[in-house]
This record gives sequence, structure tokens and C-alpha cells, in this order.
Amino acid sequence: MALRIKHITGIIFSALWITAFGVPLQPSKAQNVIGVAAVVNDAPISVVDLVERIKLVAASSNIQMTPQRRQEMAPQILQQLINEKLQLQEAERRGFEVTDEDIDHAKNLIEQNSGLPAGGLDRFMAQNNIATDTIRNQIRPQIGWQKLLGSMRREIQISDAEIDDNLERIRTNQGKPRNNVQELFLPVDNPQDETKVYQNALDVIRALDQGANFGGLARQFSASSSAANGGNLGWLYTGEMAGELQQAIDQLAPGNVSPPIKTIRGYYILKLLDRRRGDANALTDVKLDLYQLFVPIAAGTAPEEANTKLGILQNAKQSADSCQALANVAVDLGSDMSGKTEGISPNELSGTVRNAVENLDKGGISDVIRVDGGALLVMVCDKIEESSLPDRDNIRDRLMAERLEILARRKLRELRRNAFIDIRI
Repeated sequence: MALRIKHITGIIFSALWITAFGVPLQPSKAQNVIGVAAVVNDAPISVVDLVERIKLVAASSNIQMTPQRRQEMAPQILQQLINEKLQLQEAERRGFEVTDEDIDHAKNLIEQNSGLPAGGLDRFMAQNNIATDTIRNQIRPQIGWQKLLGSMRREIQISDAEIDDNLERIRTNQGKPRNNVQELFLPVDNPQDETKVYQNALDVIRALDQGANFGGLARQFSASSSAANGGNLGWLYTGEMAGELQQAIDQLAPGNVSPPIKTIRGYYILKLLDRRRGDANALTDVKLDLYQLFVPIAAGTAPEEANTKLGILQNAKQSADSCQALANVAVDLGSDMSGKTEGISPNELSGTVRNAVENLDKGGISDVIRVDGGALLVMVCDKIEESSLPDRDNIRDRLMAERLEILARRKLRELRRNAFIDIRI
């Protein structure tokens, strides 16, 4: 591996560092007058690039950048810049172009996901005194790398048997809790780097303890494909994550963050956003369109009058063959409390009504239901049942993303191994 590192006791080109952060540091013999932090295959990464990226990480992650924290995070951020340089070089070598339109589209997506108005990202950069090109310089290699990885999809085969196994595991765990999870993944590509990566993970934990935003840190540092979404994995059934990760999640309360979790691939940090209890029978998500025919029966109504009104509902039950027919009866009765409800879940209904309609198919009508203030009939005008399980295409996409992630790390290790990397700070 063509790797040369110049060790110095100071940090970064002093004048720029003092200008950006007000931290006076002693210059070193290796200090470069043009402010080059590293060279990657003859392409420089300037000290300005590093300083601006540190400012972006601090602002987007809500990190209070003390002088000590800047010095702790600078080497980790520089390594990220080196990786990005390698990724962009490889994408360009393979003929994948990143256009200004690609970058503008990515910026628009960031604004939408962050709840910012159009142009809000540039205003955010300006408000935090960050050079506008900093975010574009971060987005460009990400897009190029994703285009390159897209070309590698044909190397991956996902079998029907694998999809079947995943679906069966999800069905088996249907009655168990579901967890809404964020992840931040720091890979260990070389066993010699494990201690350093673990220390980086501890730095992340300390930043989170001091109020840093998990999603912001994940976007900047996570090597997982979920980084673009702030590490958000969405709702996962128990058993969908690897054993050691699932065990860690099971021990967390909503809102809490795990300590660094060592795996064969590196260190994970997980945050449990929320937890839902499962239902072993809830394999479908049901939405109902209902029509309610209501007749008022006030307290103290004479039995004969009450029976007459109940008889009207019994006759409607026998004769009505559609929700419109029930609506016609409601018009004849002048029943203001009758009407149609659309797209309601059975769980949103009162217990009495839910029990009366939950087993009815479309066109089915309930028995007469006595309620406070009267009685009613309920007809199912429409019933839509959608599986709450992911479909086969979703499973295939998730497995594909996992395999691509492995290929991506393997490719980056190869690029680093064959690269000339000269770190000058």
C-alpha cells in the first residue's frame, strides 16, 4: 500500500485553524504553506476543505465544538474526506458523471427531508458561516459512488428461497414488538484499526450525550447505506436485525442510545426511537367504509315506541342491499346522526361496534346495536385488506442493499490499499 503519513505534534495549518476556531497551535516542521491536509493519488485535500467540513459536521449535528473536540474529530473527518476523494476518483475513472442537476436534486431532497423550504440549505450554510461549496463537495462523491454501486447490482443474485426465508421469519415474529431504529455504523476494515474505530465510536457517544443530533452524525460518519436517511431503518420486527444488534435494541427504552456494539464488521451505535407491541393475528391492515343508520331512543321512551323504532331497524336489515338503500331509509326517517364513514380502522371503533362488524365482508350488515341514546345498524360499504408484511420486492430491495453495502466496503478497502495517500497534518 502506497501510504505515507507525516506525524506532527500540532494540528492543521495554524493560520487557518486560528482564523476558523480561534485555537492557537504550534506550527510543525511538516507544515505546508499552501495548506494541504492530505494528498490522494495526486489530488489535494486542503486545510480549508477540512475546516469547512468540521464546521458543517458541527452545525448539522448540533455539536458544541470545543477546541478539544475539534482536535479529536479532525482526524476522523479527514479520513472521511479521503474516502470521498477515492470514491469520486473511482466513479470518474469508471465513467460516471455527476452533473450540477444531480447535486441540485440531492440538495432539494435534503431540504424536503429536513423540513427546509426551497433554498433553505444554502441559507443554513450562510447562517453558520460555512462555504456554500462544502455541501456540494460532500454530495458529489456520494452521488458518484451510488452510481458506481448501481452498476454492481448485476453482480448480486437474490434467490426466491432467501426471500421466502425472510418473510417466514417476519411472520414468525409478527406477535413480537416492532422497533423504530436509527443506526450509525463505523466499519473496521483492518484489525489494526479496531482500537481507533472504537475510540471514534466513544467520541460519537460523548457528542450524543452532550446534545448532538443522531441523524446529523449518521449522515456525516455512518458507513451504512442508511446514512442518507440519517441512519433511520424504520420499523423492524424482532428478529430482523443480527443477533447482537437485536439484543442491544431489546434492552433499550425509547429515546435511548446503545453503547458501541462490536460485530464482525465493525461497531454499531443504535438509537431506539419507538416501540410497538405486536399482534400475532395482525397480518393485515384493514380499512372500512361504513354506513350507520341510527334511530334515537331517549331514556324513558315507552316500550311500545321503542319496539317500533327497533322494528324499523330490523326491517332495514332485512330489506337493505346496499349502503345507498340504508341512506334512503335515513332520509325517510330524518335521522341526522346517520351517515357514512370512510377509511376507518376497526381499532378506531368502539368495542360494541367493532365486535359487530369485524367479521363482516363487503355488503355485510350488523345486527341491531343498542347504544346510549338509541340503536343503530352498520353496513360495510367497502373493505380493503392490505398485508402489513413487506412484499417480496421490498424484501429483495433490502437484501440487495445489504449485499451492495458489503461490496461497497470491500471496494473502498481495495481503493485505499492501492492508493497513494499522503497525510500532511
